[in-house]
Order: sequence, then structure tokens, then C-alpha cells
Amino acid sequence: MIRRWMQPITRERKVEVIEELDQASSPGFDYFLLVMLSCSIATLGLITDSSAVIIGAMLVAPLMSPIIGVGLASVTGDSKLLRTAIGTLLLGAVLAVLLSFIMTLINRFLPFISLQDIPSEVIARTRPTPIDLVIALSGGLAAAYALTRKNLSAALPGVAIATALMPPLATIGIGLALARWDIAGGSSLLFLTNAITIAFAAALVFFIRGFTVGRRK
Repeated sequence: MIRRWMQPITRERKVEVIEELDQASSPGFDYFLLVMLSCSIATLGLITDSSAVIIGAMLVAPLMSPIIGVGLASVTGDSKLLRTAIGTLLLGAVLAVLLSFIMTLINRFLPFISLQDIPSEVIARTRPTPIDLVIALSGGLAAAYALTRKNLSAALPGVAIATALMPPLATIGIGLALARWDIAGGSSLLFLTNAITIAFAAALVFFIRGFTVGRRK
């Protein structure tokens, strides 16, 4: 019934979406550069308690693509895309945590910014709530649906803001550098919850839109 409400997606568009996610889910120079830049912005935004700077980091972060790639691979049965997307996501996550850890550690010994009190923006990303789950679910649904519609692709930056994938990773690094295992653990749970929920939501949209096993060609 839901499929009747949506404009049918053509076979050509399905191929375009698969090829687009194949490319976007593969690790490369552009991906790692954007991870480093977005993580740097997010880390500075978190330790300076600036929500505006954090929003800027969300816009730059490229982590949405491999997560949506996991959702597509789950529906189409594409094991190659699944391995590539998961690997790309893990590499980006590890790089982000390591970079935020190093930046925070440097700030501890060369205190450009005082961290006597944990910033509220950091604390906000250590306590996952049902609201975070709903936000991630809505963001995943919106991102996958926008990807299948050419005229909605411009909405993806807004979706990136809503799902907030990079700040939790930067918070993990900050927690580790400050030896605050509660912060690192809480933000790790938030990131995992967001990532799994987004992948599930994307898979649901792709299934409804008609992506099935064996539809790669």
C-alpha cells in the first residue's frame, strides 16, 4: 500500500543510486580528508561549547554515505558493497576518534582552551535517549528517500545535521583524552545507536522503493 503513494522509481534510477552509493561508500582521499576536516571542526566546537561550529562539522562529515550503503547492501544482498561500506565506516570512525583524541590531548598540555568543566555540548552526547533514536530513524528515512529522488538530493545536507554522526565520534576521542570513560562509553553508545538505526531505516526505504536481491544490473 505504501508503494502506491510513492512515485515509482525507474530501473535506470535504481542503477544510478547503486552506482552512486558504490562510489560514495568506498574509502578514498576525499572521504578521509572530509573526515579529518569535519572531526577537527566538531572537536573544536565541542570543547568551545559552540553549537554553531558543531552544525558546520555535521555538514562536512561524509559518514552518512557508507551507513546508507550498508542499508542498500542489506536489501540487495550485495556482499561486496556491504564489506566496503562497513570497512569505510569503521576506518572513518577510527580516524575521527584518533584525531579528536590527539587534539584534546594537545589542548591538555598546551591549554589554548580551558577544560576545567566539561562543556554542555559534550555532556549532551553522552546520554542517548529515545529522542536520539527517533531523530536517527527519521534522518535515515529522509536520507534514503531523498537519494532515490533526484529533485530531493539537495535535502541531504539537512539530513546530515539531523542525524549528527560526527559529534559523537569526536566526543569519544575527547572522553578518552580526558580519561573520562563515562563520556567515551556514552558517546560510543550514541554513535552505534545512530548508525544502526540509520542503516535499518535506509534498508526499509530501499525495500519499499523496490530494491531487491539481484537488482544490481
